[in-house]
Amino acid sequence: MKKNENQKGHALPDENNGADFARDEKLSELEILKQSLEGQKKFYLSQILSLQADFENYRKRTEREKGELIKYGRNLLITEMIDIYETVQLAKKMIENAENNIAVLDGLEHIEKKVSEILKQNNVTVIPTVGEKFNTLFHEVVGVIEKGDVEDGTILEEVRPGYKIDDRVLRTAMVKIAKSEQKADEGQSTGENNQENK
Repeated sequence: MKKNENQKGHALPDENNGADFARDEKLSELEILKQSLEGQKKFYLSQILSLQADFENYRKRTEREKGELIKYGRNLLITEMIDIYETVQLAKKMIENAENNIAVLDGLEHIEKKVSEILKQNNVTVIPTVGEKFNTLFHEVVGVIEKGDVEDGTILEEVRPGYKIDDRVLRTAMVKIAKSEQKADEGQSTGENNQENK
């Protein structure tokens, strides 16, 4: 009689059959897990590609809108410049036909008024200077005036006006500020002492 057969000739369960079954079961679980991971991988990849496409569309749209805004802003500016140009032409004719300086002055005042209106329509304001405290955000110092009866850093003279549009500075104002005579003298004497010590 063979080792793996009973007396009736039926095959006896092999000890390895249990191990094979366990291995097959593990392989089956791994296959299911692998398929699940593949499915998740495809899902996340499609999500990433979708987000990438959305972002690319958003980028193109914002670039296009930005270009349109710049173009619109430029067109608006050019339209306003045409108004100024026509006003200058009108003033020029007035000057050519003028018999006295009053007509010239009227023409210049007309130009100034037109430009002022355009600036106001665009929320452009002049930065306050004389009498104000110096502020690096709005002012640029181009000179210092020695004066004892005014607080240091007070703006005494405007050399060139500055402008803001809404809360944004378009151009800083050039100013001259006060510095006490005593500090100015101290600065000079310190400089002289330093030279003497050398």
